[in-house]
Amino acid sequence: MQLTRHTDYALRVLIYLAVNPDRLSRITDIAEAYDISRHHLVKVVHELAGHGHILTYRGKHGGMRLARPPAEIRIGDVVRDMEENLEIINCSAPMCIILPDCRLKGVLNDARDAFMATLDRVTLAELVVKKEKALAMRLIREA
Repeated sequence: MQLTRHTDYALRVLIYLAVNPDRLSRITDIAEAYDISRHHLVKVVHELAGHGHILTYRGKHGGMRLARPPAEIRIGDVVRDMEENLEIINCSAPMCIILPDCRLKGVLNDARDAFMATLDRVTLAELVVKKEKALAMRLIREA
């Protein structure tokens, strides 16, 4: 299973916001940090806000931040919200001639469900290393 670029960017936005919780972040900041299209991020941010994952503020001093603490944002929920369709195969287009006897779709659906169950166990907080911890680890390596 492969996630869309839209979902990839959504996860990147959330990670960026989780790593920078003490300030409002702008789309331009995130686009430059990841070297990705600002145009694509506008759509992603709009959808993340619509699903309640982030809060956005307009104006000269506007930006965005997480709507909830990172520990309350489940990655599986974000993927479900951002992906239009989690169906792995479509056996009806064109109609499959072995459909009544084939078990492939069921096996693939089981695999998808296992994949999503794994993502449901992971929170945004688990995907980021706090700046203080990262700095301490870097100082230890340099010593």
